[in-house]
Amino acid sequence: MTIAETREADSKEPEFGKLTSAGLEAFRGKIGVDWPYNRWTTWNEAATRDGIRHYANGFGDDNPLWCDPDYAAATRWGGLVAPPGFLEGAGLTPKVTTPPEVRARGRGALSGVHMFWAGDHIRYFRPVREGDRLWVRRFYVDIKEKARSRFGGKSALSVRRRVYWNGDGELIAIWDADFVHTERDAGAKRNTENKPLEQHHYSEAELDEVDDHYAMESVRGAEKRYLEDVEVGDSLTPRFRGPLVTGDVIAWLQGNGRHEIYPYRLNWKNRQRMGGFYSRNEFGAWDSAMRVHWDDTYARSVGARRAYDYGMLRNAWLMHAVTDWMGDDAIIVAADDRVTGFNTLGDLTKITGHVSAIDHTTPYPEVVCSVACHNQMDELTAHGTVRVRLPSRARGLPLYPEPPVGHGLLPGMPVPEEGPWAR
Repeated sequence: MTIAETREADSKEPEFGKLTSAGLEAFRGKIGVDWPYNRWTTWNEAATRDGIRHYANGFGDDNPLWCDPDYAAATRWGGLVAPPGFLEGAGLTPKVTTPPEVRARGRGALSGVHMFWAGDHIRYFRPVREGDRLWVRRFYVDIKEKARSRFGGKSALSVRRRVYWNGDGELIAIWDADFVHTERDAGAKRNTENKPLEQHHYSEAELDEVDDHYAMESVRGAEKRYLEDVEVGDSLTPRFRGPLVTGDVIAWLQGNGRHEIYPYRLNWKNRQRMGGFYSRNEFGAWDSAMRVHWDDTYARSVGARRAYDYGMLRNAWLMHAVTDWMGDDAIIVAADDRVTGFNTLGDLTKITGHVSAIDHTTPYPEVVCSVACHNQMDELTAHGTVRVRLPSRARGLPLYPEPPVGHGLLPGMPVPEEGPWAR
């Protein structure tokens, strides 16, 4: 049997694309098992000048702290630092010894079930500086069946953790990402029963308003925003992103990257390792499930009304609104967000935010910014909070929190065999 015939046969298995109790139990075998990043799957193994700038520009950010080496050299950081979301596509996994029977746990579980990025819970302990060699360990920490899904059919929520260090063994961040798993057939049935929404056509006046907002956007930069000058209720300047076009998705991929869409021989190699992620498209060729981000027909098969953006792109937008507001001397120490709806091609997103709290219970006071994304129909598509430590006239420049004991690794996980990142 050829590879293509094998993949076609797998897709016809009764459990393919289904959320079964046996599949969920098998998936739990992945908890605490390293899912390594290597030079094939990572986008940036080091924080290079070009990599940092490409990532920032990929979501529309030209902050000189990330993009202008001469400017950054005169700041408290002494050189370029990366936007807080840069880590998502970064780092190699150090060598760890994992027995074959452990490494094989959960392999193939929930094959053909679609996954949606549903949110993030990030804690930061160091900045990413130009030249940093980055290391990461990636593993699941949980999966639970949900009572019901808005896509129809069964669904589950998994949590995948990534722990990042620099080459000196310093913990940079612990990043938990939520994923919703849904049955493809239920999503397709839902869209068969519901008439597709007609896309809004933007008038010249509407586009002029968006352009006016782009023209007014500014970066706080070297002008300090002091803790003492901030009050609960203060607003962040609203901003627009969109209307979303395919080029915006391409720009994001230029900065953040995805190994699942490598072409030709590299595509073939991907299919040998993760065949369930690929299916035959409308003209019979093997194509990645990643095409939900540019292929309307395939996106509708998983429950969306048309092709949609990446959840991580909205995470970057939300934090961008805050980094522009807070200035060079401030620090983001935590970000929690939830993706609540599709942001599809043609949608216009308005990002709003305000100071919802000032937390004085932490070692250094933290300003809590509540941020949200709404589309042109005023539907909430993402929301969350970003915790910021601002410079203080009384306390001086803020520092990052101390890293936790264990660095977020689960009990019993193997220790790296060598290198400064070993515990």
